[in-house]
Amino acid sequence: MSGQPALDELQWRAPEWIQVFGLRTDNVLEYFAQSPFYDRSSNNQVLKMQSQYNAPVMQPQEVVQALSTMRGIEFAIAMAQPASALWIIRKQDRISPTEAVPLATYYVINENIYMAPSVYSIISSRMLAGVRGLREALVLAADKLPKFAPALGYSYYPNTQEDEVTAKERIQEQMMARAFANAGRFELEPAYLDMPKKETQAQQTQAQQTQQLHGLQKAPGQGGVQNGEKHDSGVGAAASTKRRRRKEK
Repeated sequence: MSGQPALDELQWRAPEWIQVFGLRTDNVLEYFAQSPFYDRSSNNQVLKMQSQYNAPVMQPQEVVQALSTMRGIEFAIAMAQPASALWIIRKQDRISPTEAVPLATYYVINENIYMAPSVYSIISSRMLAGVRGLREALVLAADKLPKFAPALGYSYYPNTQEDEVTAKERIQEQMMARAFANAGRFELEPAYLDMPKKETQAQQTQAQQTQQLHGLQKAPGQGGVQNGEKHDSGVGAAASTKRRRRKEK
């Protein structure tokens, strides 16, 4: 039973039966009895088994009158429109000759038999379709809504078709524009924005001071070497003068 489709999702027809007997109001219940919608334990089947050997065949009016005297499940024609090839058959529980509780409704349209869906299935299907449409609409709307973060504030993320690099650049531009806009409101913002420039200047000044310090450390050594060279040259001149004087004596 679990592998069979639901009756309200089934369409049934028997063209070979129609070709032999045709389809009219007096035999539409016989045609319906060939379908899987028919209940073999109904009063219609019981009455058919009891009267199948009777010489005169029971007319539709006689069948309706006989069913009204019985109790239990029965099938009856609720509406007939032969010109439009439309018949409505109702499955009902006969309680008394004047009272019957409807259980299901079937349509015979152009030789096709359908089972009318229940109110529960119609409402659940409509609600499911409405919830699905609402969920898809919320997903589309959420992609276009701004995102908020404490560090960045509100930012608009890109659509799926937008390049990620372009989106990141656009977000950075929005952040810089927001930072400069806030700089006019708070006094600390300009100093905060100038901090990279001041740090660069401080690093340059420190580098210059370091170079000057290294130059001062090298200067004494260089001067000592020059004085030594001058001292050596003076000693050599004095020695040459003494030799010259000795020769003259």
